[in-house]
Parts: sequence; structure tokens; C-alpha cells
Amino acid sequence: MKSKYLCIFIPISIALYYYEFYIPCFIATFLSIIPLAIILCDYTDKVSSKLGDKVGGIINATTGNLPELLICIFAINSGMFDLVRAGIIGSIIGNMLLVQGISIFAGGIKYKEQTFNRNIARTNFALLFICIIGILVVSICSLALNVSENINSLSIGVSIILIIIYVLGLIFSLVTHKKLFLHDTPSEESPKNVNMKKCIFVFTVIALIMVLQSHILVNTLEYISTTFSISQHFLGIIVVPLIGNIGEYATAIVMALKNKINLCIEISVGSSIQIALLSAPILVIVSMFVGNPLSLVFAAYHILCLIIALLLSFFVFQDGKTYWLEGSIMIAAYVILALGYYFM
Repeated sequence: MKSKYLCIFIPISIALYYYEFYIPCFIATFLSIIPLAIILCDYTDKVSSKLGDKVGGIINATTGNLPELLICIFAINSGMFDLVRAGIIGSIIGNMLLVQGISIFAGGIKYKEQTFNRNIARTNFALLFICIIGILVVSICSLALNVSENINSLSIGVSIILIIIYVLGLIFSLVTHKKLFLHDTPSEESPKNVNMKKCIFVFTVIALIMVLQSHILVNTLEYISTTFSISQHFLGIIVVPLIGNIGEYATAIVMALKNKINLCIEISVGSSIQIALLSAPILVIVSMFVGNPLSLVFAAYHILCLIIALLLSFFVFQDGKTYWLEGSIMIAAYVILALGYYFM
């Protein structure tokens, strides 16, 4: 595969960063992530063929979200709170509208109709709804609580609850009610003998490389934001999710083209759930330890974007079928929300 040659940009990006050539370093960092995403896509497919779509989706989402989590931690340490908040929202709506939209559109062009397990959608949207409740409560209470320490304490409390709900969701879907998440659609490919040790090794190596690339990316973004007066909100809503989640984006689209729509949903929506119920709360808790407290107080437009993404996705998935037109509507909604960020 020719994409493997893009791995050369990994040492190139490190060298450019060392000599402080930040603009070409940013481009090289982006190019270096592409082959990692392709490898991630291939091994996620192998794991899901052995362990099921649910586990495969969780593994892909975890590995895919790791770079963004690290980007946000480095950004918090640099005091770039606007970038972090916009990055959280951008990742959630990016997965729910853009990734799902492109996947459904691409799969709908190849297949007239794609069906999936509605239990997956129903459970996932319930988990996302609890996240919106937590953000709404903290954001509204911030209008009444004038002391920042109170907001930070409330944010920590809500974050702990969200993490607990995420763990309970995993127990529900993987242990106590795992039969609800099985589907009858036969796979086009027979299960293969999968070397799980090799898969774990590959996921670990990719994660370690992503740690280094995430650190480089944050510093280049900080330079770009300062030098060219680009809003941290816009960088957070567009650039950070695109680069941080490119592995998930590629995998979800490929799975849709293979008519594995259940795995596609697990990757895209499952990633949004992990960001909302695990990554964001972890960022809040970690920020308290590094001395730069990050609260769950979001702007009204952020909350509006979350609600729109949740309602539109729920509407598309309620009947257990997807068509290419629904994908194009989701893409259009994402573009409209992104334009709103740009002009704001």
C-alpha cells in the first residue's frame, strides 16, 4: 500500500519541530497521521471479526480518541481553554454529523438500503442525552454561582457521575445485556484467525506515536493561532477533531462501504459517547491537578450544536435503516454549524 510511505513524515515532523519550522511541521504532522489511521482501520476490522462490532468499535474509538485527549491535556497546560472546549464539541458533532453523514452517504450510494441494530442507537443516544443534561446544569448554574470554586466543584461532581454512567453503559452492553447488541446480518467475510497479541502491540505502538505527534501538534497550533490571529474556537471545532480523530473517520467510512453499518455506528457514535462521558470528564479532573481548572461551562452555541446533532442523529437512526439522502442531510447540518463558528 502506497500510503505506508507517508510514515516518513513522522521523523520529518519531529525534525521540523526541533528546528522550529512550525508551518511545514503542522503539514508534516497531519500527513504522518494518515498511514497510522489506515493501519488502525485494518486492525479494527480484524478485531471486530473476532470479538464483535461492539468491542471493535470501543477499541477503535479509544485508540482514535487518545490523540485528541492528549492534545487537549497539552492545551490545558498551555491555558488554551477555548481550544479545548471547542475541540470537545467539534469532536462530538464531527462524529455524529460529519463522519456518520459521509459514511451513510457513501454506503447508501453502494447499497440502496443499510440496516442496523436499533438497540445500539437507542442505548447510545440515551447515554449522550445524559451528557447534555450535565453540561446544561453546570452551564446554567454558572449564571447563578459567582464563585469559580463552586463551578469547579460542581464540574468535578458531574464529571465523576458521567464517568460512572459510561462504565455502567459498558457493563450493560458487554456483560449483562450483550445479546441485545448482536445482529442477524451475515458478514460478507468469514471470521479469520486473528493474532490478538499482534493487534494489541500495533494499537500500543500507534498510541505511543500519537502521544508524540499530539504534543507537536498543540505547540504548532498555538503558534498558528497567535501568528495568524486564528480563533481557538475555529481551530478547536474544525482542525483538532479532524486531525485527532482521522483514524476513526477513515475506519467508519470503510466499514460503511463494506456494509458493516453496525460497526460504523459503534465507531462514530461510540466515539462521541466516549468523548462526552469519559474524555471530557477526565480533562476536567486532570485540569484541577495541573493547576488550570477547566469547568463544564459551555457557551450557548456549543450547547445548541450538541442538541441539534443529537436530535438529527436520533431522527435518522430511529427506524433502523439508512439511505444516502439522510447522510447528505447530516453533512449539510455539520457545514451549517461550522459556518456559524467561522462567522462568529
